[in-house]
Amino acid sequence: HSYPHCWRCDTPLLYYARTSWFVRTTEYKDAMLARNARVDWHPPEIGSGRFGEWLTNNIDWAISRDRYWGTPLPLWICDRDDTHVEAIDSYVSLSKKSGCDIGEGFDPHKPFIDAHTWACSKCSGTMRRVPEVIDTWFDSGSMSFAQWHYPFENADKLAQNYPADFIAEGVDQTRGWFYSLLSIATGLGDALPRNTLADLAPTGTSVDTAPYRSVVVNDQVLDAEGAKMSKSKGNVVDPWTVLAKYGADAVRLFFIASSQVWVPRRFDEAAIRDTAGRFILTFKNVYSGIFALYANFGWSPSDADPAVADRPSLDRWILSRLATVEKEADAALGAYDATTAARLVMSFVIDDVSNWYVRLSRARFYDVDSADNRAAFATLSEVLTVTCRLLAPFAPFLSDWMHNELTGTSVHLAPYVRGNEAVRDSGLETAMVHIRTLSTLGRAAREDAGVKVRQPLSRMVCVIPVVPTASKSAHDEVTELASLLATELNVKQVSFLSSADDLVQLEAKANFRNLGKKFGKDTPLAAKAIAVLSSEALVAFEKGVPLAISVGNESKVLDPEDLTIIRRASGEMIVKETSGYFAAIDATVTAELRREGLAREVVSRVQKMRKDTGLAVSDRIVLSVSGTPELEEAVRAHQARIAEEVLAHRITVGNDGTEINAAQSVDIDGHPASIAFERAV
Repeated sequence: HSYPHCWRCDTPLLYYARTSWFVRTTEYKDAMLARNARVDWHPPEIGSGRFGEWLTNNIDWAISRDRYWGTPLPLWICDRDDTHVEAIDSYVSLSKKSGCDIGEGFDPHKPFIDAHTWACSKCSGTMRRVPEVIDTWFDSGSMSFAQWHYPFENADKLAQNYPADFIAEGVDQTRGWFYSLLSIATGLGDALPRNTLADLAPTGTSVDTAPYRSVVVNDQVLDAEGAKMSKSKGNVVDPWTVLAKYGADAVRLFFIASSQVWVPRRFDEAAIRDTAGRFILTFKNVYSGIFALYANFGWSPSDADPAVADRPSLDRWILSRLATVEKEADAALGAYDATTAARLVMSFVIDDVSNWYVRLSRARFYDVDSADNRAAFATLSEVLTVTCRLLAPFAPFLSDWMHNELTGTSVHLAPYVRGNEAVRDSGLETAMVHIRTLSTLGRAAREDAGVKVRQPLSRMVCVIPVVPTASKSAHDEVTELASLLATELNVKQVSFLSSADDLVQLEAKANFRNLGKKFGKDTPLAAKAIAVLSSEALVAFEKGVPLAISVGNESKVLDPEDLTIIRRASGEMIVKETSGYFAAIDATVTAELRREGLAREVVSRVQKMRKDTGLAVSDRIVLSVSGTPELEEAVRAHQARIAEEVLAHRITVGNDGTEINAAQSVDIDGHPASIAFERAV
C-alpha cells in the first residue's frame, strides 16, 4: 500500500493503537439490517449495497475521542478500581451524585464538568470523569430527538415529527450521519415513539422501523475534467462568482435537471447557459413578451372569460397538458425524484407552451375584446400561474416574482397542486400528439421540396397509425384539430386517409447477412427475387401475411429480418413517414398561391421594420410598398390582410406611395422592393 498522508496538509501519518470506549452495536446488528430494509433509498443501490454491506460487516462503535472540544463522555471511574464505573444520564443525577447544586448557567463541557467528583460507593476511592469526549457523530445521530430536548420535554412534538419523512446528505455520509442516526435509534428501541420492530411490538402499537423513512443521497460535483474539486489542486469553482454571473435559479435548475442528484456531476458553465439559462429566458419571454405586453391593453380576469368547456380545442389541450404535468411532477417529487419533476416542467414550458400553444395563438393576443381573445388570455394566465407553483422548488426567485405579478401573492404560500380542480382530456392530448408529429413530417416534406413555410400550399394528405382500441371519437378529435395543422404548415386543405397505400410504393432491399444463413450460395438469387417483390405483397407482409420466395427448386418463407422495406412516393406529392405516420404535401405553387406567399413575405418584412424602429405593438401606421409588377399585384390582391397584420390605416402601392420619406430598399423573396411607413396621426 502507498504510505498514508494527511489529506489536508500532505504530512505523513503515523498510525498506532489506542484504547477506546465502544458501544456494542454488534448486539443489535440484525435489527439495524431489518430497519434498513424498510427505508426508501434513492438510489436503491446505496441502501442495499454500500450502506447495507457496511451494516452487514458492522463492528462495535468506537465512540470516544482523545480531544478537548466536544461532548464529554458521561462516565465516571473510580481512581482506585477502574472496574467501578458509573454513567450519568442527566443534570439531576450529576447534582445528586456530586452534592453540588447545578444552576441554569451550568456549562457541561471541559473543564467545568471535570470538577464534579464524589466518593465511590464500592470502595474508598473517588469517582472522576474519564478524559475522553464523544464522537461528534453521536451528537449528529441524536438530532432526531435531541432537537426537541427529548426525553426531558416535548414528548408530544417528538411523537408528531418522528420518524423523519426523509433526510438528504452526501454519499460520503454512509458511515457517518446515515449510520449514527440508525444505530442510535435502533439502540434506544421503544424509548422513542413508533420505533419498535413490527415483530416485537405489542398488538395495536404504531410501528415505524427507522429514524427516517426515505433517504436522498447526493453525490459530488466534479470539475470539468471529472476530478474531485480540491483547494490544494486549485480546481475549485467559486460558487459566489457563478451565482453572480448566472443567478441562483439558473444554477439550481442546472444541477437538479441535468442529472439525478445521486450521480456525480461535472460542473460546466456552458451547460448552465444552454439548458437552465435558455429555459429561464423562454419562460420570462412568454410572460413579459406575450402575456404582460398584450394584457396591459385591457385584459384582466373576469366573468366575461369563457368557461373552459367553451374555449377552443387548443386552449383545452394546453390546460389538459398542464393538469397532466401537474400530476406527474407532484408524483415525481413525492417519490423524491426532483430531476424528473424539473424536466417535466421545463419541457412543458418550452415544447408545449412556447413552441406550440403560444406560437399558434399569437394572433389571439393582439386584441382583448372578443371571446376568443379573452379565452386565450385566461388560458395563458392559468398556465403561467400553475407553472410558477410547479417550478417554485427549483427556481424559487423567478417563480415568486412572476406569481406575484400574476396574482399579487407569493408562490411559496400557494398550494403546490390544485387538488381535483384540473380536468384532463387524454383523448385530446393524444390527438394533439398526432397533429404535432404530422407537423414535424410536414415541415420535413416542405424542406425536401425547397418551399418555405410562408409560401402557402394547396393541400396536405395525412395518415396516422391505426390503433385497434381507438374509438370513432378519437378520429374525430384528430380531424377537429386539422385546422391547427393547416395553420402551422400554411396549407389550404388537410385531409386524412385510413392507409398510405395510395401515397407510397413499397420496395424491398435484401439483408445479405440474414439471407446467407438461409440460402447459402444462392443468396444473390434470393436478393434478386426480393428486389422484384410487388408493393402489394410487401404491404401484406407488413400486416403479418407470410411471404415466400422461390430460388431454384426450393421455396422459403421470409422473416422480417431478411429484408428492409423502403417507401417511395407514388405520385407527385412529397411524402415523409415515421412510425406509421405519413404526411404528403402537394408542392405545386400556382400563381394565386405565389401572390399570397409574396404578401406574407411583405408582412414579415414590415413587422421586422416596425420592431427595428421601436414602434409600440399598438401603433398604427401608414404604409407604402413599391416593387416589381408581380410584387405590387400580390400586395393589391391581399391588401386588406396585410393592413390587418401590420396595423396599417392605409396602404399605397407603386408610384402612389412616394409621399412617405425614408423608404427602405429590400429584397422580397427575389423581388427588389421599396418599403416605407410612418406612424399614423
